[in-house]
Amino acid sequence: MASNEHVVEPVIAEDGSVHYSTVMSPSCEKSVAVCFKVPTRIIPVIFVPGVMGSNLSDMALKPEPVWLADSKLRMAEWIKQGASKRKMILDPKKTMVFDGGAIPQGTVQSDAELKRRGWGEVANMSYGEFLAWLENALNDVHPGTDHGRNGLRAELMKKAVTDPLNIDVLTYNEVRLSYRYRFPVHAVGYNWLQDNAESAKRLHERIEYFMGYYRSRSGYMCEKVILVTHSMGGLVARHYSEILNYRGKVLGIVHGVMPATGAATAYKRVKAGTDGDWGTRHVLGIDAPEVTTVFAQSPGALQLLPTTEYGKGWLNIRDGDQFKSLPETEPYSEIYLQQKRWWGLVSDELLNPLDAKKSKVAQDWAAFAAIIREKVQPFHMGNIGADGKNDNTGIAGKYHANTYAFYGDDPQLKTWGNVAWRRARPLHPGFWNVPPIPIDDELNKGAADDSGMGSQIVEVPSNGGPSRGAGPLNVWPSRNEFVLQDADENGDGTVPRRSGAAPSRHAKVCVPYAGVDHEGAYKNEAQRRFALWAITKIAFSVRHTSMAYKDFK
Repeated sequence: MASNEHVVEPVIAEDGSVHYSTVMSPSCEKSVAVCFKVPTRIIPVIFVPGVMGSNLSDMALKPEPVWLADSKLRMAEWIKQGASKRKMILDPKKTMVFDGGAIPQGTVQSDAELKRRGWGEVANMSYGEFLAWLENALNDVHPGTDHGRNGLRAELMKKAVTDPLNIDVLTYNEVRLSYRYRFPVHAVGYNWLQDNAESAKRLHERIEYFMGYYRSRSGYMCEKVILVTHSMGGLVARHYSEILNYRGKVLGIVHGVMPATGAATAYKRVKAGTDGDWGTRHVLGIDAPEVTTVFAQSPGALQLLPTTEYGKGWLNIRDGDQFKSLPETEPYSEIYLQQKRWWGLVSDELLNPLDAKKSKVAQDWAAFAAIIREKVQPFHMGNIGADGKNDNTGIAGKYHANTYAFYGDDPQLKTWGNVAWRRARPLHPGFWNVPPIPIDDELNKGAADDSGMGSQIVEVPSNGGPSRGAGPLNVWPSRNEFVLQDADENGDGTVPRRSGAAPSRHAKVCVPYAGVDHEGAYKNEAQRRFALWAITKIAFSVRHTSMAYKDFK
């Protein structure tokens, strides 16, 4: 073998295949040996999962997982867990990330290496196949894989990711430059019950570890990462990049089905339980008691609620010709902190199922209200000082400058963009024909009866009753049933179009897809190829950094 090292460069053919040419110096023109040179300039690709997409364990029982999303069979354990058990087990103050989940198979990497990269921290049932696919697609020129012959990135030079979206094909130079770097795929789980601001700090710690690991190896360079997110992971990544000011470490971010301005589906599930098939509903919470007890104590989950950016009037209440829409300015005080109102976010008596005598309702409500005021609103919109000025620490309107995103826009996957309550019928109209109850009177009441699954009874004295002057017409109160209406907006079943498309004003590319189910957003080939396409586009910007090759312009 010749003493001089020969660098093998990829050659992308017209048919999309990738071959190799040997770059030789004049002093070794007669040499016949070829030596693969694995790139030593490393750009870790970091996957950040969505809510419920990270495995969790109890801090006191660290080896034992309490939330392990390895398979549907494992998750089925939650079908039997009622509100009390859920509150005790899924406590943000008692849980932590568990890294012992199943390691996806199908790559040339060892299980130990993939565990080091964090693959055991995230839900194998949701992300395992995608992580393996992405690892292979991004490292397809290395010995031991056959993806070099398939040339997935090169294929995107010939055909756009999805033709109707008018996405530009990759250029020859974008693909060629990407083959000169190594893109090991990592995953960073986080405690999705905790404040997403805390999760962003964990993301920072893990990124520093990953980069430090590669820099510690002789001759390796690693100064930038690329983030790929799913759902709520996008909020974590935006806080890391834009609020913690680590954007300089990030070449770019790919967001998938991110609730950029929140999702009204979160409100719907607290009031009426989880939607979906039988298994999903029973695992995640079939009714308001099962959902509320976890949701209301978890800042991370509460941060999925619609923000002020989401817009006004998304909560609609109709009684015949009478109509009310909220919020008029912001949702935090006008909806989320409305106590003893049947349409408010939570029923205070559902906050703590462990308090059978309901002697701690005031205390539990105060704790919930503090999360809204101190964690949720500031995370979204920033803190408002005594002078009335915003300190600009919220993620609203903040995105990495090199952002690419996709979202669901499918009429077959209707999503709660607005949430509507409609009076079904009066259950007890009284003995006399009296005028309708003013809607403001109905809105000022708590529920006389709440099914926890989307219908509530509101009891109001009839016109002429005690609240409107004493008289003979006060014999029977009016009992009206309000029913939560079906989803009304295109989306992915969880995030409505309005929120998924919100990054459009800030992103390099933000595209809609039909047929994108929220949980399975990265299970479809089209969205996987979009991620690969976007990563390759983002990687091209490395030529403007200290990791650039001097011979590549």
